[in-house]
Amino acid sequence: MDEENAGRGVAGSAASEAQRRRRDLASVRSAISALREATGIPVTIGGVVGEGHTLVLSESLGMRTSAMKDLTVHYGAGVGGRVMATGKPVGVADYPRAGVITHEYDLPVLSEGLRSMAAIPVVVGKDVRAVLYAGVHSSVRFGEKVLNPMAATARALEQEIAVNDALAARGAAPMGPGAGEGRWDDVLSNERMRDTHARLRMLASRTEDPEVRAELEKICAEMVSPPPEMPTARLSRRELDVLACVAQGKTNIETAADMGIGAETVKSYLRSVMRKLDAHTRFEAVNAARRMGVLP
Repeated sequence: MDEENAGRGVAGSAASEAQRRRRDLASVRSAISALREATGIPVTIGGVVGEGHTLVLSESLGMRTSAMKDLTVHYGAGVGGRVMATGKPVGVADYPRAGVITHEYDLPVLSEGLRSMAAIPVVVGKDVRAVLYAGVHSSVRFGEKVLNPMAATARALEQEIAVNDALAARGAAPMGPGAGEGRWDDVLSNERMRDTHARLRMLASRTEDPEVRAELEKICAEMVSPPPEMPTARLSRRELDVLACVAQGKTNIETAADMGIGAETVKSYLRSVMRKLDAHTRFEAVNAARRMGVLP
């Protein structure tokens, strides 16, 4: 009888693990679709971490071949393995020459033709439950315009998986694949709103009509409406223009071209912004501005 009960326990545990994996895969599938739409990146890949810290790349969009289909990635190996081992994002701009990763998977990756990749962990509790990738068939360096949506998508996916775990533990039906669509729509909507906000600020900075400029700035202010309980640092109009460009992932040179000023002037504005917001990096400055409600 004890052996029979033990057998049932093992079978039940295996069934529960299989159900969890199916739930996670459905969530990952929706996430990579949202990520591709939000960033315009041609290739997005996702996989769930299973037994023995192995990652199976079962979900993908935009692949040209089947070389990486269901590729099993081991702990510490390649891009995904390093993400699992460190729990941190990893990016490579020229995969064949990348020194931060091992190269066990060169054959399938290069057969697919991917040259640049970024990957980010999906961490629930203390465990890396999944990994999301963005890839390009050329050598490029990913900016914040890609990395920010990747981070937002990973955080939303972490929340969805955690909610499903809690519902399953209580015996309730987890959210189905379509139940999280609103969450991904929110991620995509936020990115579009940020792009629109930055474009409006650029239009306002270029127009010579003071009434048109005032109207455009009023629209920008209405898009963010800072929460009344949060103090707002006194950022100048030009400082906000620079931050809006930075939030799009633009470099200092690209920001300078958009604003019609010099790159050194952009750096000066950024230094002032980071001092006012007590931020140490561009990314921290953008996040602080968003928390205050001065950027969407």
